[in-house]
Amino acid sequence: ADQQNSTVFNSRGRLSQADYALQTVSLSEPIVAIKTKNRVCIITRKTETDEDKTSTGSSDLFVIDKSLGLAGCGLKTDLKIIVKRARKIAKNFSFVFGRQISANLLTVELSNIFQEFTYSGGVRPFALSIFVIGFDSEGPSLFQIIPDGNIFCIKANIIGKNAFQGKQYLTKRWNKDLSFEETITTGFLCLKEATEGRLESSEINVAIIDANSSLKLLNRNEIKPIILNIDKLNK
Repeated sequence: ADQQNSTVFNSRGRLSQADYALQTVSLSEPIVAIKTKNRVCIITRKTETDEDKTSTGSSDLFVIDKSLGLAGCGLKTDLKIIVKRARKIAKNFSFVFGRQISANLLTVELSNIFQEFTYSGGVRPFALSIFVIGFDSEGPSLFQIIPDGNIFCIKANIIGKNAFQGKQYLTKRWNKDLSFEETITTGFLCLKEATEGRLESSEINVAIIDANSSLKLLNRNEIKPIILNIDKLNK
């Protein structure tokens, strides 16, 4: 059968197309997501070199609703499609029910889209792995969807380039009682492990949600002092 028009499993029983998609994710700029008892945060590193401008890989984060955010590693075109779908799902739910859709339900809806493109003939899986964050009456939520549509309810993770090094750091440093500053600092240092270089405030995007506010994208002036404090601690 033509590989483009059917679901193809390799000799290990895995979907070949999904494995290719995961390889694309592993070449993208890393993203860190951290959930604690009182907040949930996503931190991305986005470079603007000429090489990156021509690359097919991208990492970015987006506001979906007042207390809902999404970030993804992989093909920029695929990410745009998922963000557009997510916003439409959230808008329709709010119109019908008069309240914001939960991160849990949004993740399930997006997972169905991922699975449709994974297991249907004539289409390929999304070369994308995403984090969905939210905050509701039950507290903060953090979910991950991988290219084949599987969902993981997680406490912290890193995806993208050199994710293994970042995961080792998160395993040692994460705990549910991290403060606001500790959450951001842990995310930055995790990115530093993965990027193997100095972090500049202009390269960093941070989104955070807690009980006192809707999703907030930190500006450069809010990010810079945290990075300077990290540099002092490392000296």
